[in-house]
Amino acid sequence: MKSLKRFLVFLIALGAISARAQVPSGAFTYVFTNEPLWDVTGTYSLNGSSNGVTDNATFVITNSAKGAITGTQTETINDGSITINVHSTVTGKISVKAGAAVASLKSSGTFSGSLTGTAKGKSTESIVESNLTILATVSETLSAHGGSRKFTATTSASLPGGMDGDWQLDTTITNAVDKLSGTGTLTLSNGREFTYAITGTFKPMTGVAKLKLAGAGAALGTSFQLTTEGTNMDLTALKGKILGQKPTF
Repeated sequence: MKSLKRFLVFLIALGAISARAQVPSGAFTYVFTNEPLWDVTGTYSLNGSSNGVTDNATFVITNSAKGAITGTQTETINDGSITINVHSTVTGKISVKAGAAVASLKSSGTFSGSLTGTAKGKSTESIVESNLTILATVSETLSAHGGSRKFTATTSASLPGGMDGDWQLDTTITNAVDKLSGTGTLTLSNGREFTYAITGTFKPMTGVAKLKLAGAGAALGTSFQLTTEGTNMDLTALKGKILGQKPTF
């Protein structure tokens, strides 16, 4: 009888060991087509007119991993009687408002030409996903000796080539008992890459892994949290922040 009990205990223990999921390791890739990430880095030509005033502007901007925007603005404004050339620096940030990615910018600089003085402006650029464009509403105040004048315009420009919001996360995972570590690379549709260091835990009884991705290099200050299931590390949850946006899964 004792031998039979010991045998049964052995079988139960063996079953429990078999039920424990194998700790995952290797390369795992996740592709996202319904949780867009927009990188507005690029050069934009915005041409508009209002009340007889034409405004031809070129923005050269960089969208940092943390969402900040920096760049330059050159602009030619003509109202039929005077022509002025504006040179400004641009600062701002990108965020998500009512489900849409929106960049809020401010500009400050000087102008020359028919008149000389200072320029200050602000603009709001909203990404239109349906046609991959940016819709911009721009206002600018030009101040010269003796007075000032405000110009406004609404115009649009195409997103830089290749930027369609899709992105991919490639991870390489190693394990030590129930602890996970590794590296990750987030690749945007325009080819821009951000790298991450990965740490995490794995529960063999449930097959659930929880990973933290901490940004390095250009991605410093950004992070993601992933939850996966099984030895294939099937993604069940994701949250984080990059480029001023918060993709979730």
